[in-house]
Amino acid sequence: MKALRTIYRYWITLLFAAVLAQISAAAYGGFYAAQKLGDQKGSDESKVISEKTFDHGFGFHTAFGYLLFLGAVLLLVLALAGRLGKRGILFSLAVPVAVAVQIVLAWISGSVHAVGILHGLNALVIFGLTGYLTGQQWRAARAATVTAPAAPQMT
Repeated sequence: MKALRTIYRYWITLLFAAVLAQISAAAYGGFYAAQKLGDQKGSDESKVISEKTFDHGFGFHTAFGYLLFLGAVLLLVLALAGRLGKRGILFSLAVPVAVAVQIVLAWISGSVHAVGILHGLNALVIFGLTGYLTGQQWRAARAATVTAPAAPQMT
């Protein structure tokens, strides 16, 4: 049980770092597209980028989002196997649910662009959930080592 909780702690830390990378990839895609438009001559109305150029900027963000979902599902499996308790399991369940909602919002945003606002806001929810769980797990691990009884001394 303790080993699974340790694996969970490291996995949520890795997942939190992956969320940071995902947010950074979205920023890269936006600035990449802006640069490609800015490099063109002529009036702003005549500037366009191809879907291929757009996908080049956002390709990593798109693919990595699906990997994040798989990582979030694994987080829930680890929470269940590690018997983190009702609260820990519910928070761990919230992560893959939020990531699934994120994917659906991205799909909808392709045709209803205003939904993209919710995609950005939900990214903050995912960031907050994974950040909270990471901090909570490391605080709990430190508290467990502080309160653990000392090993008997050999003399």
